Formats: sequence, structure tokens, C-alpha cells
Amino acid sequence: MSAFDFPSIYNFPPFFTQQPNEATWQTQAQLWISIILSYCRFYKIHRLDLSDALTTELFYNKSINRRLKLETLQSIIKMMIKQGLAEWDPPNKKTSAFIYWKKPEEWATSISNWVSENGLNNSIVTLYEIAHGEASEGTEFHEIDQAVLLKALDVLVKKGEAQTLQATNAEEMGVKFFGTG
Repeated sequence: MSAFDFPSIYNFPPFFTQQPNEATWQTQAQLWISIILSYCRFYKIHRLDLSDALTTELFYNKSINRRLKLETLQSIIKMMIKQGLAEWDPPNKKTSAFIYWKKPEEWATSISNWVSENGLNNSIVTLYEIAHGEASEGTEFHEIDQAVLLKALDVLVKKGEAQTLQATNAEEMGVKFFGTG
């Protein structure tokens, strides 16, 4: 797999320090949001543990010896949450976050389209089959984080397009998709 191609701003040392001017900070944060979303999409990352993430290339540029501070990353995630692009996990802590490079509603649409294209309407499929099965290979949701998958399926349940069927563990949990397929 090729490496992620960071934009040139990533090599600018002040980019790793929260700027005191509010307008500059807003621009800086939006650039960080764009990089985070692109990076997470590239590597199919659905959840960031903030402390661990600060040691990765995403927030630590070894070539210029600059690292983003935890407080700055938390501020960026807070902005992402306001834009519907992230969610604290768990909600009462600010140590880990879901990163929505694709929102649950968008995942729901992708899954619904896949169900129709594969003639799976009116059948039961396990969460494992959706996230890891041969039929889902090559889809963007193959290897999706289980919690994000459940959020996407919840969207389909609320729309009346699916019903979840409980099991002894989440991967064996079934989903019945409704439709004419």
C-alpha cells in the first residue's frame, strides 16, 4: 500500500501550534479537519484514541520535529463534532473519538445499495458478513468498525428498511433487510 500524501502545510512548523488569532485558528483547524478526514479515509480508520494518535505520523511530523498538543487535537475534534464529522467515544470522555469520513447516514446508504445490488433484500445477513464477508470485499465498508456499522444499521432500522436480530455476540447479530430485491 502506498503512503498517505500529506499537503505542504503539514511541513510548516507553526501548523502544529494552535494559532492565537481566532480567524487564523479557524483556518488552521479546518485544514487539520481536512487532513484528519483524508488520512482516516485513506487508512480506513474509524476511531482515534487521541493519546495514541498523537504519536503517529498524522499528528507528529518527525522531519520537522513537531507534534500537535492533546488540547489542540481535542479542540479540533470538538469542531468536527459540531460539523457532524466526529463523535466522542464514550460521550462523557474526550480521549477517543469516532471519525466520520463518511457519516452513519452515508454508510447506511452504501449498505442499502449493496443489499439491493446483491439481492439480499428480505434475507438475513450477519454483521460479520457485512463487515468482513466475501460479498462485501471491495466495498468501502469492508472492515468497517463494528460500532460505526451499528450506527449505520440503526439509521436503516429507523427508516424501516431493516431490522436487527439479537445474538449471543455482536458479530453473529443478524440484520433483515426489507425491500423488493
